[in-house]
Amino acid sequence: MALAQELYGVPASRLDSFVAQWLQPSRGWKEEVLEAVHTVEQFLRQEAFQGERALDPEARVLKVVKVGSFGNGTVLRSEADVELVVFLSCFHSFQEEAKYHQTVLRLIWGKLWCCQDLLDLGLSDLRITQGVPSALDFTIQTRGTAEPINITIVPAYRALGPAVPNSQPPPEVYVNLIKACGYPGNFSPSFSELQRCFVKHRPTKVKSLLRLVKHWYQQAHHPGSGGPHPQCGRRVQMGLSRSEGQTVPETGLLL
Repeated sequence: MALAQELYGVPASRLDSFVAQWLQPSRGWKEEVLEAVHTVEQFLRQEAFQGERALDPEARVLKVVKVGSFGNGTVLRSEADVELVVFLSCFHSFQEEAKYHQTVLRLIWGKLWCCQDLLDLGLSDLRITQGVPSALDFTIQTRGTAEPINITIVPAYRALGPAVPNSQPPPEVYVNLIKACGYPGNFSPSFSELQRCFVKHRPTKVKSLLRLVKHWYQQAHHPGSGGPHPQCGRRVQMGLSRSEGQTVPETGLLL
């Protein structure tokens, strides 16, 4: 019986076992993926992105945040897609972030090809993906098993500053956001720490529920040749997709 069909036949008393057996990744696999991702984070923190007069003389990374499932602890088994939000010193407002977003993506794109540590991890398929927001996508491999990992880098303005993640953002942050008049979802990465913390510190039971919802959504949205399970009904949109038929960026989801 297919995994998607098994979910609908599992009684409530056995859902925890279903998550542990089918959905929750092993610690070894997760550590191997995160070790490769750490190489990307190290590159971003150590590199200075220069080359554009409009930007600061040395645009540096203030902070790198893992968002989505790897950031909040709801990753599914073999879900090797990691999205990193990169807060940069050259963005001083939402307007500047919107104006120089593509410029920064091109600068990071050029620097990645010069990083020997990432080339040793099989860096490939490096491309700028246009969307809301646009991002840098590429693939690397784990050192031990050479499993491919899809990495997405999204530059962002650090609108919340270095404040404690669980603290309440000052009202002027939202005033500035409204004044920026950005396209819906364009500045969501600036608030990714709030999204991550909202889920990260929830009880294990809540995270298990989120894993179940994610698994159900993937089966309903990308059911393969067999089509969605009859109980799924119509496909559910959980956020703004970059284009029809493509997955929703993790920065647009709480899951």
